[in-house]
Amino acid sequence: MMTAKKVILNTVFYVLFIPVTLATVTILSSWVYWGRLRSYREAMRRLRIAIRWYGRIIIWGLPQPFLKVRYRDKSGEAMIPTPCIVICNHRSSSDPFLMACFSFEAVQIVNIWPFKIPLLGFFARLAGYLSVNEMSFEEFSQRCGELLDEGVSIIAFPEGTRSGAHAMGQFRGAMFRIALEKKIPIVPLCISGNEDKPVRGSFWMNPGTVLLHRLPTLTYEQIKEMNPFKLKNHVRDIIETETKIMDARS
Repeated sequence: MMTAKKVILNTVFYVLFIPVTLATVTILSSWVYWGRLRSYREAMRRLRIAIRWYGRIIIWGLPQPFLKVRYRDKSGEAMIPTPCIVICNHRSSSDPFLMACFSFEAVQIVNIWPFKIPLLGFFARLAGYLSVNEMSFEEFSQRCGELLDEGVSIIAFPEGTRSGAHAMGQFRGAMFRIALEKKIPIVPLCISGNEDKPVRGSFWMNPGTVLLHRLPTLTYEQIKEMNPFKLKNHVRDIIETETKIMDARS
């Protein structure tokens, strides 16, 4: 049933989406350009920050008050160690925008389709976002290593494709191999409540609240005795346990 809140949410969001995107890109592109006058590295840093700001505007701001995002740090840690590899479950096409919850410099590992989105795909590729499906593991590992060596963290959705439901898919092992090879800590992030924001195969978003829970970091010392298969299943179990609790409370 089409409720009044749903109609208002989608009408306001999609009417404003294009003009807000164009205005944001125009303003932030100038800021990124001035960074390029200092150095290429500074321009890349600013571009990744700009993408994070854009994500906050689009998914944390534009749909308010009918769609709310709540981030909770359950790690008990003073700060996130960087560079790190953030591992998330994947329920919706809105997941990449939710990564604006982090304040550190990062790139995302995405499927091929985000690169095909007009304008947004161009900036994602320009910022160094990677698709494991478009290169060999050797090239992918090398690119990830270069980013990590620069102090850039990596955010990954190892299910490979969004589930569109509460059930989680199996994790792929590429990022866990890299974490072990590069001795990089893993930060689990659990997502709940956005499986219908929007519904898979549709642009319609439903009102509600999206929950993000950051769990304690898995340091290299804690995971170094695991092989990639055991590690990916261990992280998956941690995230699945927490998301079941989150789903029950929503």
